[in-house]
Amino acid sequence: MKINGKAMVAVAMILGSTVALGCNAPTSAESNAVAPEETAATAPVENGQSTTAGVEQDAMRFGFGFGGPRYFAPHAPPAARFENPGRAPSARHFWAPGYYRWNGREHVWIGGRWEMRRDGYEYIGPRWERRVGRFEYLPGRWVRR
Repeated sequence: MKINGKAMVAVAMILGSTVALGCNAPTSAESNAVAPEETAATAPVENGQSTTAGVEQDAMRFGFGFGGPRYFAPHAPPAARFENPGRAPSARHFWAPGYYRWNGREHVWIGGRWEMRRDGYEYIGPRWERRVGRFEYLPGRWVRR
């Protein structure tokens, strides 16, 4: 059987362009990975200092860079649910509102709770932001006032 030179060149070009462009399959961090359940007690402090012993957070995650794992959902979460927190257990407590967590198939509501305040910091709860046609989960964090 005689091999056609033009066909070989065409096959080589197709293979070369496939290799050059790479695979478009999402990585595990970009797929429908399950977003972690979080509380204000486990949230990182934005200035890089952690008040939880033995835990270090990637400060790039909350600046302009995006270090650490990223979680995406194919569609927006439903509207936040109304929660009646009642009365605070003490003056040192604040209400951390509930949020939607992606479980790999759907958004699941995580109810709010009373948490202890941190002197000199404000808690920013977890949220979802639209980025490049999909929704990215941004975990809660503490920011210096």
